[in-house]
Amino acid sequence: MTRGFVQIHALSAGHSSLPEEHFIDPCLSPGSRKTVPSLCFLIQHTSRVGNKRTNIVFDLGVRRDTSLYSAPIRHHVTTRQPMSTTPDVVTSLQKGGLGADDVHFVVFSHVHWDHIGYPPDFPSSKFIVGNGSIALLSGTSSASLRGSHSFFEADLFPVSRTIELSDPGVTAKAGTATAMQNTNKLTPNWTEWRPIPCFNIQKALDVFNDGSIYLVDAPGHLPGHTNLLACTEKGWVYLAADSCHDRRILRKEKQIGEWKDDKGRSCCIHHDRAKAEETIEMVRGLERRGVEIIFAHDDDQSQEQAARDRFNALLGPASFHEGWSSLLSLSPSFFNASVSLASVPRRNSHLSPKNQALIGLAVDSAATHLYTPGIKTHVATALREGASVAEVVEVIELSSTLGIHACNIGVPLLVEVLREEGLHLDETTKGFDQRQEKLKQDFTSKRGYWHIFWEDFLRLDPDFFEAYLEFSSLPWIKEVDGEKGGPLEPKLKELVYCAFDCASTHLYKPGLKLHIKNALGYGATPQEILEVFEIATLLSLHSAHVAAPIILELNEQIGTV
Repeated sequence: MTRGFVQIHALSAGHSSLPEEHFIDPCLSPGSRKTVPSLCFLIQHTSRVGNKRTNIVFDLGVRRDTSLYSAPIRHHVTTRQPMSTTPDVVTSLQKGGLGADDVHFVVFSHVHWDHIGYPPDFPSSKFIVGNGSIALLSGTSSASLRGSHSFFEADLFPVSRTIELSDPGVTAKAGTATAMQNTNKLTPNWTEWRPIPCFNIQKALDVFNDGSIYLVDAPGHLPGHTNLLACTEKGWVYLAADSCHDRRILRKEKQIGEWKDDKGRSCCIHHDRAKAEETIEMVRGLERRGVEIIFAHDDDQSQEQAARDRFNALLGPASFHEGWSSLLSLSPSFFNASVSLASVPRRNSHLSPKNQALIGLAVDSAATHLYTPGIKTHVATALREGASVAEVVEVIELSSTLGIHACNIGVPLLVEVLREEGLHLDETTKGFDQRQEKLKQDFTSKRGYWHIFWEDFLRLDPDFFEAYLEFSSLPWIKEVDGEKGGPLEPKLKELVYCAFDCASTHLYKPGLKLHIKNALGYGATPQEILEVFEIATLLSLHSAHVAAPIILELNEQIGTV
């Protein structure tokens, strides 16, 4: 199956203020509050057959007119002030050129007041709710819930247009009919819960059977609580709704808060704290796998912190420098895309973390690049991952041979021109003398290979060739801690050569082909060599890392945007 992709757009749908002691422990101080959005999302799926588009809205946020809530919810709303209700989902959709009638499905993460919006605004949409939501709305299963947030409206959804997801605890039989067909003549899968092993997700619905959108069972917060996992062209995104209300909990800096109600009973924002903890741990695992996590109540600061958290999980906090920081300020979307690109070698790990850092060092320290922040990052990472100083230094010694390519390219061209012009033919055709033969043998012995492009170089200037032989052979023959041949194994030496030869600042094809062949001869796999190319590709990110701080600095000086 070829995986599909979707587009995701965040929709503003009101803000409310949360008492921190109800959500985190310990809180900053008694009475402290945090204003957060109720984020909603437009997910657009295009079918391969017929190129038809399905518009799905995930959650509807805060109701535009709070007087239309039921009386108990209106009372609760007074505890969430200050609050704003505009723009709501309808207005946010209109800004993107869509009307409510263009929405085929509204999927609700759960039926708490700040996620349900005003369903009558969507007179032609199908409403999808998690299993157990109907019982909550009808009041048959909400008696045990505590807290003023646990009130629901029995008449929230029209029966004829509402679909309750099947029970995640019951395995659907093969061939079970799905609930409906949408306007694209496709059959969304609302019934067959299956695991997604690569993400360690136990129960999910592959909505269009193309791997583009999954509804994920995310128990703990409220019966029927459902998350959404989507694959975009830039990577995976997980809409985590109310799985967690504060990223400090996700980072294990805080715990889930609890409080006492007016009857002295213990209350928690999650109806099943143990299950909520399990769901949060699952979300942590997704973040470690490179998935972008978005919670329903992520404010701007939380979203920036989310980007930092994802960076730290994928690349490590020590890799964060001014270039990354400035890029995050200027273009969060490009920052996230860059993190996704940089994290692929780290996740695949065909090379060890230490060797990945040494390959990155070879690219950044090459004479054609000399990117100081990268050099510092890779040296620090290599040392933390167990590299010795001798290993780090040997990468520099190997990378310093790049300059000889001036001769590898220049000498053959010189000889070619001399022959075309009929000049100095005796110097370009004479055989090797005894010294030159000895130098050729020494080179082959010490470096492990010989190439035709060395012939004219040795013939025209044996003195420089001999000096280069000593210079370039040192990593292959020196003794370190009683061992000859340098601290790096021959395969890794050849991969270092591949790294700076393939880099876009050099692109030296003859050397690259030679060193690929040598690396394979020393036991390198195609995947290891490809990972070298991927690491070298990341130097393109340095354009933004160098430019972004300059843009911020000049913008501040000039005072323009």
